[in-house]
Amino acid sequence: MTMNLTWLVLASALVCLQTQSVPIFRARTDAVSVNVAVFDGDRVVTNLGIDDFEIRDNGVRQKLESVDFNTLPIDLRLVFDTSGSISEEELARYRRTMAQVAAVLKPDDRCEIITFNTQVADAASRQHPPITINFQRVGTDGTAFFDAVSLALVTVPTADRRQITIVLSDAVDNASFFDEATMKAIARLTDAVVYTILPGDPQAGRAISVARLTALSLMTGGRLVSTHESAVASEVIKMIGEFRQSYVVHYVTAGTKVGEWRKLDVRVRGGYRVRAKPGYFAD
Repeated sequence: MTMNLTWLVLASALVCLQTQSVPIFRARTDAVSVNVAVFDGDRVVTNLGIDDFEIRDNGVRQKLESVDFNTLPIDLRLVFDTSGSISEEELARYRRTMAQVAAVLKPDDRCEIITFNTQVADAASRQHPPITINFQRVGTDGTAFFDAVSLALVTVPTADRRQITIVLSDAVDNASFFDEATMKAIARLTDAVVYTILPGDPQAGRAISVARLTALSLMTGGRLVSTHESAVASEVIKMIGEFRQSYVVHYVTAGTKVGEWRKLDVRVRGGYRVRAKPGYFAD
């Protein structure tokens, strides 16, 4: 994928953002689906039913239509930082990680892999397993983190699939056209749950990296993991498993306005810990 295509896709997303910022006061009814991960401590809770969930949309409690658990195939998008700060040894480990992750996907799943430094490239176009990977470092030194992640967040919602994006990076940026605010604006629109991985020691002067990756994950219902480089593959596989064992809660809400930000409050009976996106744009 060339940067020219990157600009085209991102420009389209920005037009969408600008359009949605214009108030349109036409009330209507919307079908809403929310990914919800539920935990008892660190253990994933897997035995809940529709009566266990409560969702308030802009403060109004909703009548839930259905709850799906581990029934839909997933679309996985992996985003790997291959900038100059990544050693050849780490790149070799990333290649092994890609192959290990591809091996745990189910036949109905789909996967695509994006790499970036100053350029954004396809290491694997979207495909069902087995995944054909063409992974190599391209471009000059530098890191276009905001551009690459913004592109990866542009998704097309599909009712019969779930979308997960996993970003592996230190979140340093010195080469992007777009800025952090643009990336966050697109994150509020994405249909994917975004998990982020920060390799190395998060205490080693990396407060900005932690803050960026944490915000990106929380905005979409995902989470950040800081881990040693050698554990990246196991963490990615763990994230995919956790995502599979989350719920998709469906309801229909009335009175929404196009481009309106709707705040979500998701709760589960029993005092369990819940992770879900904080809201969505009615579109």
